[in-house]
Amino acid sequence: MSPGSTPPAPHIAVVEDDDSLRRATARLLAAYAFQVSPYASGQDFLASLALSQPNCLILDLQMDGMTGLEVLHHLAGTPFRFPTIIVTARDEPGTRHRCELAGAFAFLVKPLSLDALLDTIQAALSKGSTSAEAVRSATP
Repeated sequence: MSPGSTPPAPHIAVVEDDDSLRRATARLLAAYAFQVSPYASGQDFLASLALSQPNCLILDLQMDGMTGLEVLHHLAGTPFRFPTIIVTARDEPGTRHRCELAGAFAFLVKPLSLDALLDTIQAALSKGSTSAEAVRSATP
């Protein structure tokens, strides 16, 4: 990056099987200057990782097909590392803990508060940049 140039916008992936919620979340984040990649399923998101990795992932927990927890478990077996924010309409007993054990950075319950979502994304990006720096400095 040259002096005086602005850093690229953080890349946020949104995995949500509800079409209207996925589009609304993507538009909202784009309005806050994030680069957004929306995905209708966990499978679509995982297939995209060979081409591009996000700085942060917003992942719906209850989806048809592959659930958000299954996506987290799959990611644990890959070299891809980025903070993941789980969102769910159902905060069932033990679910938050299972998501944390699987590597989730945060767990938010729908309907999402705009401030809570943006604050959580900023915290995740701060954590993610620290992790990325550690990986870069450890790589020959």
